[in-house]
Amino acid sequence: MSKHLQRAAQNREELLNAAAEMMKTHGIHVPLQIIIDYAGVGRATFYRNFADRKHLIYALLEQSIDNLETRAKYYGQFEDGLFLLLHSHIKNLPHLSALKEYWRVLDADDPHLQKLVQQHQQIIQPLIDHAIAAGICRADLTFEDYRTIISILAASFRGHTEQEQKRLAKRAIELLMTGIQVCNEASYG
Repeated sequence: MSKHLQRAAQNREELLNAAAEMMKTHGIHVPLQIIIDYAGVGRATFYRNFADRKHLIYALLEQSIDNLETRAKYYGQFEDGLFLLLHSHIKNLPHLSALKEYWRVLDADDPHLQKLVQQHQQIIQPLIDHAIAAGICRADLTFEDYRTIISILAASFRGHTEQEQKRLAKRAIELLMTGIQVCNEASYG
């Protein structure tokens, strides 16, 4: 790879990292100039890589899906891989919260977004199927249920410190895994 191509790839990676960090800190609508400045590149470099904010968000989603795929492949070797993946999300709370925002701001009918959702499902569904087949997961769990769980975990961001956010996320997973209802024969007749 030529030095020019290496630098272009490095600039793109720096922009993606800066965007993820600045969106995590300032929200999804952070001015693009703040991202550009944080990345230490010029405005023209940004626009050579991304036509606009929407394309930047798509690139962030694609990067996240690639990372998720790597983790899911690893966890796929275990019967409880789905649960291991969910627990691993606690370490990635800031990223998870940002992802929730990315999905939310894009048009659900956009073919590019629909393709990313399909990729996401193709990554997660085998983990769900494996857990169901092993008898360790409820048989009616769906990909949409998984996405709901992720939204619940992202709500842990109401904590004011990283430690508090992780504590809330761990508690959310505990509640999701064990439920909130104590079952006994006298309940609900």
